[in-house]
Amino acid sequence: MRIRISVIDIPIADQKRAYAEYRVFRAIAPYVGAVDVVVGRKSAAHRQFLCTVTVDLGRSGHVKTQARGTHPSAVIDRAADRTAWLIGRRIGRDFSVKSPAFSS
Repeated sequence: MRIRISVIDIPIADQKRAYAEYRVFRAIAPYVGAVDVVVGRKSAAHRQFLCTVTVDLGRSGHVKTQARGTHPSAVIDRAADRTAWLIGRRIGRDFSVKSPAFSS
């Protein structure tokens, strides 16, 4: 599986990049071929972050989701959980994993 992490207009530490890879991999690894994750600010004037995840499911098509919030790790968590939920609906299986750090 290939996971590509991109950031737009924000500095991102290697720790956040590794965290994004880990969360997405943990949530959806067995079912996908390629994943693109883009993390950035919603706009230059906003303090909110935006995380977009696009997943190639091979013959099953692809899914794309976004999450917004004030903390990069929180938007990565939400996007990973939503992506897992969407893939589960597509393939008929529930395999979402909630993050203990940001679950409510």
